[in-house]
Amino acid sequence: MTRTITVIIFCALVLWLAMPQQRVPVAIQGSDASVALRVTFGERRSGTLSYDGSVAARGGRVLRLRPWRFFENDAILSTTSWKLTIKRGPMENQPDRPVMLADGAVVPRTFVPAGLFVSVSSGTESLDFQTAQGTFSVGVGGLAFGAPLTFLRGDVRVERVPDSFRVSTAAEEEHDYPSFCVTRGGGTWLLWQAYRNNGDHIYARSPDGAIARVTPEKADVFRSAVAEDEAGRIHVMWAERQESHWELQERIWQNGVWGPKRKGPSAGTPNFYHKLIASKDGALQLIWVGHEGGKSFLYHSSLRNGQWTSARQIGGPSVWSPDAAIDAQGNLHVSWDSYAKGNYDINYRVVSRSGELGAIEMVTKSPLFEAHASITIDGEGRPWLAWDESGSNWGKDFNHADQNRATTLYANRGVRVAVRHNGTWMQAGEFATAVPERIARYAQLPKLAADSSGRVWALFQIRTSAESTHDDVWATGGLWDLYLTSFDGREWLPASMIPDSSTRPEAPFELKAAGSGVSLAWATGGRSYSGKSGNHEHPTMSHYDIYTASASARAVSGRVQLSELTEPVVRQQTIHLDERGDVARIRAYRSIVQNAEYRIVRGDFHRHTEISFDGAGDGSLEDYYRYMLDGADMDTGIMGDHNMGGDMEYNWWRTEKSYDLFHIPGRFTPLFGYERSVRFPNGHRNVIFDHRGVRTLPISPQENQGVVNSGGILYPYLRQNRGICMEHSLATNQGTDYRDNDPDLEPLVEIYQGYHASYEYAGAPRAESESSRLTMHGPLQPAGFWWNALAKGLKLGVHASSDHISTHCS
Repeated sequence: MTRTITVIIFCALVLWLAMPQQRVPVAIQGSDASVALRVTFGERRSGTLSYDGSVAARGGRVLRLRPWRFFENDAILSTTSWKLTIKRGPMENQPDRPVMLADGAVVPRTFVPAGLFVSVSSGTESLDFQTAQGTFSVGVGGLAFGAPLTFLRGDVRVERVPDSFRVSTAAEEEHDYPSFCVTRGGGTWLLWQAYRNNGDHIYARSPDGAIARVTPEKADVFRSAVAEDEAGRIHVMWAERQESHWELQERIWQNGVWGPKRKGPSAGTPNFYHKLIASKDGALQLIWVGHEGGKSFLYHSSLRNGQWTSARQIGGPSVWSPDAAIDAQGNLHVSWDSYAKGNYDINYRVVSRSGELGAIEMVTKSPLFEAHASITIDGEGRPWLAWDESGSNWGKDFNHADQNRATTLYANRGVRVAVRHNGTWMQAGEFATAVPERIARYAQLPKLAADSSGRVWALFQIRTSAESTHDDVWATGGLWDLYLTSFDGREWLPASMIPDSSTRPEAPFELKAAGSGVSLAWATGGRSYSGKSGNHEHPTMSHYDIYTASASARAVSGRVQLSELTEPVVRQQTIHLDERGDVARIRAYRSIVQNAEYRIVRGDFHRHTEISFDGAGDGSLEDYYRYMLDGADMDTGIMGDHNMGGDMEYNWWRTEKSYDLFHIPGRFTPLFGYERSVRFPNGHRNVIFDHRGVRTLPISPQENQGVVNSGGILYPYLRQNRGICMEHSLATNQGTDYRDNDPDLEPLVEIYQGYHASYEYAGAPRAESESSRLTMHGPLQPAGFWWNALAKGLKLGVHASSDHISTHCS
């Protein structure tokens, strides 16, 4: 009898463990060709567990398995089986376990959840999983987006995800910056730019799947836009560098033939961040960012009788990330963010079908960072706005003595959504309900689209993991992935991760309405979790490709629930009483020395972005330029990424292109350069050039280990390419003992870093010492103090810069 009862209890327990624990599903259909799931093992992170297993489909077949966070001996064995162990790896499991900046801090090794993306044929009824930890079954037909299931006491999570498909060719080009449009007939035109051998091309994929090259010749291009006009012609527009100017260029596809390239409307250079928007009847509108007097403005043009009207200024100064949508009456709703008030705020304006300009509205007015607005129009004709948000005093002075008075460039990001209802901006739910709790610190760059049923979707990006994060948000080995959610009328549903979407934090993705659902396109750079600790020398990409996916849903029933849009009360610390006045006085200063006039130029020659492996807490290329132009109001500078992202050619090309793209006459003149990172005693150096085109100089193990000196390797390279260099992090393991010096090529050193310390002399104010140390740059090396160089007879000028995280307290 006891044995019988025990067996009954055991069987009941097994059945309970295998039963899905779920929220009420929302009936959503996916692609007609396939259905995809993400299966995550080790959600509880309770220990080293084998999840070797297999899957069988009922009523269909398994099309493919793709690994997620596989490392060491994990492997896909066949279309239906795998080998996987949940084990420890260097992962921060952010944001709840940052590492304190203390002596002996090490990269944490935690249990890393891992799993599979499973694609099955449409019509598959269920999937039976066999694993070393138990079995469970998933009903595919009832699995809905936004309704994840859990099994095996919550250690396994299964969720519906859009299936992803690569559309770029297998050529050696780096495919990036997709854009697309859905025609009135339901077809999709997909565009992207591709890099190879010092030049870009624009490619177009037509609705029948044919891929054509749009650019007649190799060029330097930045982003594309595409739309269908009233006659069914396809307009493609891109920004192209022509000598020192960035101008909009256009080609038109008509009757199966591409027309000649022609210049688009223009304001002062650079012209970029362009968007083509088509009304339901095919009337085309164009918005973009141009410049006048060194300031950015928003411009507008309409297509009239096959020609673009002259550029008309409709917003500014200080315009970033514009977006637009057209309502059923043909009115253009435009959004952008602006730093005009001393912090980034969201702006909105309507351009009527007849061209009349409505008033500019500031949707947000708080001191917070509010940027990257996206706009769509729902089935009732209401504009929806989404943007991301960070703290106040963004980009202002940061140092370790007072980390909370300002917000660093990438301290956090969160998404908000507003709806204009009866002339008032209202809030559409708390977007946080869509974001997985453990990775909620960096949700950003939302894209909105309203499908034909009126359901509003949001595609956004999350930093899903980092190898390590310090308590000041410095981080290494970051991974960013895309997530898709929709508003069910009451709340934002739990977001679904997009397969094959690991990329950089710089918005290379798009979302468009497509019938009763949405289509997605994005670029992925091949970043993946390796399970190994890296350092600043590691590359931050492998290869860029373009992927697409789709999702659809039933219409939202009932009235959409909205609430009052409120902004948080922020009591920010006053850091500069009159920063703009101070900067104006500095710029106005002139000194005459021996009949030559001199002025003061402010710059920062050492700041990182996510292109550095250890720059996951530093933000994107765009964040860097927002900081230089607005937050710090600099005149010049260079990006100090380690060998431009591990000597990867495409990282180099993107960096170099950005220097030209943001060369704004009369306002900002970036220099070309990067950080060349060699360990003590040779030392880290920032190298600078006055021209584009110099590839990074690789570092050999012998040079990195000090077996050979850097001088004999670096100085000929600088002399040949008209460059100079400067040592930094002097009295640390990234510094030098001044074994090399060429006064013509190495005229100065970085004596102070806002993120680190002073290197003037031992015992100097803010100097690092054995009793006062910050360990991110390794052990103290007293030989690197600047006074030791002077004692050797070297004549080295000095400058101060930021390095990681820090903002312009230097």
